[in-house]
Order: sequence, then C-alpha cells, then structure tokens
Amino acid sequence: MMQKDKKHKYGFSVTMVGVLIYSVALIAVMVASYVGVKAIFRNHDLEVAAKTQAETEKEEIRDEEEKPSPTPAPDTEKTEENIPDHVLPLDELMDPETGIVDYSVEMFKPGKRNADLKWKDSVFSRIENVKDPANAPVNTYTYRRVSVKLTNNDISEYKVYINPENDLTEKITEIETSGDHRRIIDYYYDNGNINYVSDYTTYVDKPVKLSSTDIESRYYFKNDCMVRYIYCSDNKPMEYTLANMDTYSSGTKDQYDYLEEEMINRAYYVYNIAPALEETQMLYGYVMDEFSMPMEDASIVVRCENDDSVVAEAVTDGDGFYKVSIDCADDKTYRVEAKKDTLDETNVYGITALSGSGKYAVEPIYMGYSENGALYPSQFVVRDATDPNKPLAGADVEIRRGLNNRTGETVETGQLDDNGTAVISLRAGSYTAQISKGGYETLFLSVIIRLDHQFAIGFAAPDVDEDTYMAVVSWEAAPLDLDTTAISSQQVRVIRSGNDSLGLSTAETLEIDNAGTDDYRIYVTDFGSITSNDTMSYNMTGSCVYVDVYDSEGHIGKYHVPLASAGVIWEAVEIHNRTLLPVNSYYYAIEDDPLWKTK
Repeated sequence: MMQKDKKHKYGFSVTMVGVLIYSVALIAVMVASYVGVKAIFRNHDLEVAAKTQAETEKEEIRDEEEKPSPTPAPDTEKTEENIPDHVLPLDELMDPETGIVDYSVEMFKPGKRNADLKWKDSVFSRIENVKDPANAPVNTYTYRRVSVKLTNNDISEYKVYINPENDLTEKITEIETSGDHRRIIDYYYDNGNINYVSDYTTYVDKPVKLSSTDIESRYYFKNDCMVRYIYCSDNKPMEYTLANMDTYSSGTKDQYDYLEEEMINRAYYVYNIAPALEETQMLYGYVMDEFSMPMEDASIVVRCENDDSVVAEAVTDGDGFYKVSIDCADDKTYRVEAKKDTLDETNVYGITALSGSGKYAVEPIYMGYSENGALYPSQFVVRDATDPNKPLAGADVEIRRGLNNRTGETVETGQLDDNGTAVISLRAGSYTAQISKGGYETLFLSVIIRLDHQFAIGFAAPDVDEDTYMAVVSWEAAPLDLDTTAISSQQVRVIRSGNDSLGLSTAETLEIDNAGTDDYRIYVTDFGSITSNDTMSYNMTGSCVYVDVYDSEGHIGKYHVPLASAGVIWEAVEIHNRTLLPVNSYYYAIEDDPLWKTK
C-alpha cells in the first residue's frame, strides 16, 4: 500500500460553526490516528450527503450537470494544454531486476485545477451498462491477466480490458492482496486519460454491484483533476467536489489533495504497466507413486501439443511439487510429461494457457512402477449427474493412459451393467475413462489406480441445451457438504446447484441457462466447514474435487482443486465472452455474506 494509506478513504469535514471547530478539525487532521481521521470524515455537510444518498439509491453513477446518453461516444478531445504525456517506459516504473513496483514514487502529477471542470461519464456507463449488465460491452472485450510485486511484498494482479473495436485499454481492475484482504480498484480510461475510479476492500474477490454502496470510494476526473469524490461508510455516502473546495477546512483540503495525487499517480502507473507486461500462466501440481508417496526429482516437461516443442521444464521437490510458467497462447494446448527412473511415464493432456487465465492447477499425477506387473481389478461406478441415484446403465467405457487423454490409444474397453458399474483390470497409474451413452454428454473421467485406490466414481451430464452451461462438481470423500455457486456480472444472477450434496452424495450440478455473453464466476464452497467456523480446513482440497463444464458442444473444461490449500472457498473458473478461464483462487477468510453462509 502507499506510504500514506493510513490517511486513505475516510471522508472529510466541513467548517460548520466557526473558528473553534475549524481549529479542532485542523489539529485532528495533523495528529489523528485511524479512528480520528474517520471521525473527521463523519462530520460532512448533511445537505451534500443527503443529495448523494438520493443518487446512490437510484443506483446510478452520473454527473449532475451532464447526464450521459445510454451509449455516449468516447471523449476524443485532446490538446497539448489539457492532456499531459501519460506514457513512460516500463523500466522507469518497475525495477527491471526484481519486477517490483513502488507506487510511492511520484511519476505522474494532477493537472491544473479549474473549479468549472465537470465530470463527463464517457466510459463507465458506455461499457458497463449497469441497467443491463448481462449485455455490457465490457463482457466481450479482449481480456488479459498479469501480476506484479509491490514494495511491501503484497501482490497486485491486473485484469486488462481492451476494446476490440479500437484496441484501446478502457478498463483495468487491480486486485491487491495483502494477507487475507483484497483491495479491488477499477480504473476507467478515456483515450488513455483517467476518467473514473472505484475502490473497495473485501476478503473474497467476487462480482459486486458497481452502482451501490458496496463501493467504498469513487473518484471522478477531468483533465487529470479530481472534480468529485464520494466516500461510503455504513451505507451512507458523503460527497466532496472541487467546485466547493473554498468551503472546506484546511484539513479537508489536504486530504482532497492527497487522494487526488495518490490516485492520479497510481492510475497512470497501472495504465503503463499492466498492458505492457508479458502474460504468462503458472502451471503447478504434484507427482506421487502408486503408494501415494511424493516423488522427488521427477522430471517435468511441458510440450506444446500443436508442434511437440518443449516450452518449459522443471524438477519436483521433496514434496513432489513443481511449478512452471508458460506464455499464454489462445490457439495452442499443452501436455505435462512426468518421468522418473523405475516409474512409468505419465502425461496430462489438453492443458490450455488462454489469455485472461489465472493459475492452472494440474491434476495430481500418480505413477506406477515399471517392473510391477500386477493388475488391480478396478471398479467403475457412473451415475446421472442430475440424479446421483440413477445409474448410467449400458454406457460404453474406453480406457486410455494418461489424464485428460481424449484421442489416444485405447488400452481397455468395457460396458457398465444395469447398476452403472463395471470391473476392468488395470495396472497402477493414471488413466482417462471415456464414458459414452445416448442422451448424455461424453464423460472423460480421471482414473487413479494405486495400492489403496482401485475404483473410479463418475457423474455424466445429460445433453446440454443451446446457450447453456452445465457445471458438474464431484468429489470422492463423503460426507462433505460442498456447495456450487455461479455469480454473474454485478451479482445480477446468483445461481446455485439444483441438487444439494448434503449426505452421502458426492456430486452437484449447476446449470447456467440463457448464458449469453455475460461473465460468470464459478465457486465451490465447503459449507460444512464454514458453518463450523473452521475456515482453515483442508477438507475440500483433500477430497479430489473436480469441476467439469459442458455446453451444447460437449465437455469444454476440467478443473481440479489445488492440493495442500487451507480454505473454504475455491474460485475455480471464470467464463468470459464464452471462454472458460481457470482462476484457482483459494480463500480462507470470508465476509459475513449470505453468498457463502446460506444455501
């Protein structure tokens, strides 16, 4: 955070009753602690607060003087006088050796003030469409995700939204993670000039209502001057404007100056850094043998499946853990190859590295010993995903070596009986079972055979309609009470699983109908641990949770819960512009929010 963050975002005071109160306020600003500053903010002009409250209740962010049309054109007016140079080389803003960014170094300054400046809503309403978020243009923008380290060792992740019609960066979302808190800042740019900023803190990164009091601070800019600022506390907004600057106390003016300087500087740091960084995706996972022992010094090779080229290499540590970074490429897929002496080579296929992806948790790899020729009579059980008591009788089974192997050589075949079960003998290792039956989407089931694990349980999704996504969440350990939730842009739609997992069931199905191009984020929550206040639980991460996503074309994504992660909420995948992007964020601190604490 900035060196002066202890003064950040707590409102203003206005001289109301003369010199005495003015003096007290001035002294308070100079020596106030966190609580003192907040108290000063609370004494703002009631008339202004009431006016802002009315605006907020209408859920509109607008300029009082210039209400925008539904789709206003970008403000293209540029002159040397009012538009400063906002572009600097990356190495002037970020340490080229460490990659660390220091926002406290002032590289960008506010413009010349003019009390007559009026904010123009030239970006926010045009791209967010708060009246119909499902059809917001920003949902179809080109999307990138990059991250940097800050001087206080916090991490900032940037989501960069680029208008495909003109290749302009019009929105950047910054998620600064500090301990269990996340500061979310949305920057909106008009032809490279900062126009509007929203700012709030949270525990779980989730969609919020952009025109509600969920947003703690709002900054409005014209010609690099902050012409308006709104702070919300306890659902009560307070507004401060450049036009009324002469009516504020000295302390209020100092705070206004500070917020303007800090946000102008930070906004242009982000504007220069985020689009310029190379976008990569981290792959990480574990390798174990058939006795569930971690395999140290296993060789990991990542190959591009399009041309068989090697793009990354690593060696597992003492826990069998590895991680590598690969460049994002929307038109390529990759496979991870794991090798170690005396063990059978094992591959994970069909890994993507799409622009906008977060981290990719590779399925855990189990390798059998080459000289151990013993066959295990392995039992397969497959049920209907929407009705786990209904067996998938008569389905065909094809077995291939490796995980997510959809087109390789078939090594064994079989058929499920009337109970939806089959027994097929396999050696220890990792396999993919393709389960096919009319009326159902093809299921690609990951199969792990080891000394203490000689079975596989799968859940097949019925055929999916057009413009619909179906997420099947399954796991092995029971009884776990896991819940699945999809949240759309600005929380307009909160969709929960139609079948609750409470009891012995180990699957839930969530259906997103009439999906359109709206953004959705899919979360899996450990409701049992949440209600027992065990938010550092390892139950979910150790239960082999999968999220399989289908549309009318069939299976389009498989995601495995990150291993060895304490927490109760897994943000598994995001759907942006009809594209599935792995996220793999794991949360152990949560708000008192019905999103997570109710079914």
